[in-house]
Amino acid sequence: MERKYEERAEEEESVVGRERRLYEASITGSVNSLKQLMAKDPLTLARAAVTCFNETPLHVAAMLGHLDFASYLLTHKPDMTMALDLRGRSPLHLASANGYVEMVNILLSANPDACLIRDEDGRTPLHLAVMKGEVEVTRMLVGARPQVTRYKLDQGETILHSAVKQNRLGALKLLVELAGEDVEFVNSKDDYGNTVLHTAAALKQYEIAKYLVERPKMEVNAVNGNGFTALDIIQHMPRDLKGMEIRESLAKAGALSSRNLPALLGIGHEFMGESGITMVIENPQTPPPPVAAVLTEAKAPRPLQGREMTIRENKKEWTMKKRDALMVAATLIAGMAFQAAVNPPGGVWGEEKVTGNGKKMLAGTSVMAHNYPEGYRLFMTCNAVSFVASLSIVFLVVSGVPFVKRGILMWLLMIIMWITLTFMALTYVFSILAIAPINDDTEAMSPTIAMSPTNNDSEAMSLRHKVPRITSVVRVSLEVWLVLLAFVALVHIIRFLIWCVRKVVRCVRKVGKAIIYCFRIR
Repeated sequence: MERKYEERAEEEESVVGRERRLYEASITGSVNSLKQLMAKDPLTLARAAVTCFNETPLHVAAMLGHLDFASYLLTHKPDMTMALDLRGRSPLHLASANGYVEMVNILLSANPDACLIRDEDGRTPLHLAVMKGEVEVTRMLVGARPQVTRYKLDQGETILHSAVKQNRLGALKLLVELAGEDVEFVNSKDDYGNTVLHTAAALKQYEIAKYLVERPKMEVNAVNGNGFTALDIIQHMPRDLKGMEIRESLAKAGALSSRNLPALLGIGHEFMGESGITMVIENPQTPPPPVAAVLTEAKAPRPLQGREMTIRENKKEWTMKKRDALMVAATLIAGMAFQAAVNPPGGVWGEEKVTGNGKKMLAGTSVMAHNYPEGYRLFMTCNAVSFVASLSIVFLVVSGVPFVKRGILMWLLMIIMWITLTFMALTYVFSILAIAPINDDTEAMSPTIAMSPTNNDSEAMSLRHKVPRITSVVRVSLEVWLVLLAFVALVHIIRFLIWCVRKVVRCVRKVGKAIIYCFRIR
C-alpha cells in the first residue's frame, strides 16, 4: 500500500514538474525543451489545455512573439488558436495587440475564424489592433474575415468609433478605404446616434475630423439622438484653437447646425435624420410650408452656441449673487427697523411723570411721541413701511415664488428694495430732526415749542432759524438721495420702454412674414 502511494506522489510531482518546464519553455521560446517534454510525455500539450494556467503555451508565445515555438505548437495542436484565457482572449488577441505581423499570419493560417472571437469586453482581435494603431495587422485581419468590421461593442460602437476614440488616423483611413462604396458603414451610428464625425468633434480631433469631412461619402449633417449635428457639438465645446479649426473645416464642407436643417428642405439638400436614413429632396419647386408650420418653427428652441451658453451661465450666476445680496441687505434693514420701533429717538420714559399742563407720561412710552407727536407719526410710518418692505423681500426670496419668472422676480425685488431704502432714509431724517440741538452746545431743541401748532409763525420761524447746520446737511443729503433715486428709476423706465418697443417690432415682423406667406400661397 505504501509503495502505491509513493508511486502516485512521484507521478503527481512529475506532472507538476513537466507543467512548470512547459511554462518555462514557453517563456524562453525554446523549441528543444518542448521537444524533450513531448518525447517524455506525448500528452504534454493536451494536458496544458486543462491546467490552471491563465494562458496556454500558445498565449505565452503569441504574447512574446516566439514564432518558431508557436509554429511547432500549431503543428502538433492547431486547435490551440481557439483557446481562451480567463479574460476570454485568444492568442490572436495578444499577437494583434502587440503588432506581431508574422505571428498574426501564422495564427490566421492555422484558423482564420480566430479573428471572429470576442473577449469578455466584446472586442475582437481587430478592435485591439485598431486601438493600438497596428495598421498592417488591421489589414491582415480584415482580409481574413471582412465581416469582422461589422461587429459592434456594447454601446453600438463600430470599429470606426474605436479608431476615432483612440485617435488612430492610420487605422481609420485603412478601414474607410477597405469599406469602398459602403456609405452606410462609414455613417453608422452608435446607440446614442453619434457617427464617427460626432465623436471626432466631441474629442476635438482635428486631423480625423478634417479627413472625415473630406470624404464624399461622409454625411456631415447627420443628427444624433439629441438632435445635434457635428457642428452643434463643436459649438457647445469650450473655444480653443482646435475647436476653431474643426468648425472651419465643417463649415467648408457644408456642415450646418440642426436648427438650419429644416430650412434646406425643397432645395435639393441631402441630410440624415435621427433614424439614420439618408433623405434627398430633388424638387426645387416644392411649395413653401404653411404659415402655422413657419410660426411653429420660429418658436422652436435652438441649441445654444458656446458664447451664448457662457453668457447665460454668467447671467444666471450674477442673478443668484444679486438675490443673495438683496437677502442680506433686507435682513439687516428689518433688524434696524425693529430696533428703531422699540427704541425710538429720545428713548422712552423710565418712570411716570406729570407735565406742567397736567399731561401724564407713562413709563415705557416714547419721549418723542409726547414731545414731537407729528414727527413721531411720520417717523413710525416710514419705519413701518421700511420694515414691512424688507420682510417682503426676505419672504419672496425664501419662498421661491415658482409661478414668477426669474427676471420678473428680480425686478419686483429691486422695486421693493428701492421703497425700503427710500423710507429708511426718511426715517433717518425724522430721527435727526427730533434730536437735533438748537446750537452747537448740548442743549436740545424743544420740539413742543418748535413744532407745536399753537405757536405763532414768527416765533416758530425764529426757532427754526436757530436750528444748526446739521439739519441743512440732512436736507441736502435727502435731496441728493431723491435725485439719485429719480435718475436710476428713469434709466430703468427707459430700458423697459426699449424692451417693449423691441417686442412690438418683433410681433409686427412676424405678422408681416405671415401675411407675405399667405399671399405667396394664394
